Amino acid sequence: MDVYVARQPIFDRNMNVFGYELLYRRSMNNYYEGTDDDQATAELINNAFLTMHSRELTGGTNAFVNFSQDMLVKEIPLLLPSDSTVVEVLERVEINEDVIEACKKLKESGYIIALDDFVFSESYLPLLDIAHIVKIEFPAVNLEEQHQLIKKYRNKIKFLAEKVETREEYQLALKMGYDYFQGYFFSKPVIIKGKEIDSLSINLMKILEEVNKPEPEYKKIADIIETDLGLSYKLLKLANSVFFGSRNKILYTRQALVQLGLLEIRKWIYVMVLKDIQHVENKELIKTCFIRAKLMELLAVETGKADRQFEYFTAGMLSSIDVLLNKDMNEVVEELVLSDDVKDALLGNDNEIKMMLDVVTTHELMEPKVLTVNEEDIGISREKFMTIYLETLMWVLKLDY
Repeated sequence: MDVYVARQPIFDRNMNVFGYELLYRRSMNNYYEGTDDDQATAELINNAFLTMHSRELTGGTNAFVNFSQDMLVKEIPLLLPSDSTVVEVLERVEINEDVIEACKKLKESGYIIALDDFVFSESYLPLLDIAHIVKIEFPAVNLEEQHQLIKKYRNKIKFLAEKVETREEYQLALKMGYDYFQGYFFSKPVIIKGKEIDSLSINLMKILEEVNKPEPEYKKIADIIETDLGLSYKLLKLANSVFFGSRNKILYTRQALVQLGLLEIRKWIYVMVLKDIQHVENKELIKTCFIRAKLMELLAVETGKADRQFEYFTAGMLSSIDVLLNKDMNEVVEELVLSDDVKDALLGNDNEIKMMLDVVTTHELMEPKVLTVNEEDIGISREKFMTIYLETLMWVLKLDY
């Protein structure tokens, strides 16, 4: 699958590259196509730091990355290297105690803090005591206001003129005392295209191996997740989602693991296995796998097999993994940590899990309004099956991690 990152250089007063702002792109279209700040930053982190090599993108200089209020409070920037990351506080962030404390912690941890598209207001005073860099949209802010701000804070803050589009603007910004410069006059954002390989993440496999031990260790699981930017973000998002309505925000990986519990962690890891290999062409098949997984889990509980619900869930989730990876099922099964019964079901060998999987997949092939389930096959009424099926569809609709 193709992934994209745009980068725009930032120069110092000597025209040396101080860093690059890394920008979310989802195609070769050189403009922002997102609608959600959290999602855009999460995908940027995945593309720039996990799929590509961030050091190569920035030439060993600094990476400027935008962060929303939610991601700042959840301390997501701490997942990035402190010696080369500039944390940009988006202009849409509401300045409150949580944001201020998060920025203080980031500064203490060695990160450079930048205020993006800055326009002075009293609410920003606490952040002006923390920030290293203030970015001002040069053509959009009154020149006298810029001059006064630089004069007042230049001894403790560096100023960056952004959206500099002409030689005259650059020379004026230089004369006013700006330290850094960014804009079309120097360079438009350049899109870098990379390739995300469809494969099973080694970190996911390590976690699966641990959670399937008789006595899994949360610390080991947390240690693995904390080394993976994408997984860390997704785990925190899940722990704070509608599925697990904690009254308090979950801010740390280990909190999230305790909040979810072992069964949900196992299920989440298999969801991540599929999400890792999702792209436009296979999206509907992955959605079908989610439906199979939840339906089989609920049917297992309903038919007195609650102690094996995770096995049923897993068999449904991985029922088309061979198609998704374009590999032989035998090869895929060997890579995964699975019970013998789940392996047999996926390989087409008859057992109770395979029988339930056959019922579920057969139902998919029929007309939506025609109930095809034989009551004797699974031991519940057709009416109950439909109730469970509707519950499954509701679960999949909410599935946003």
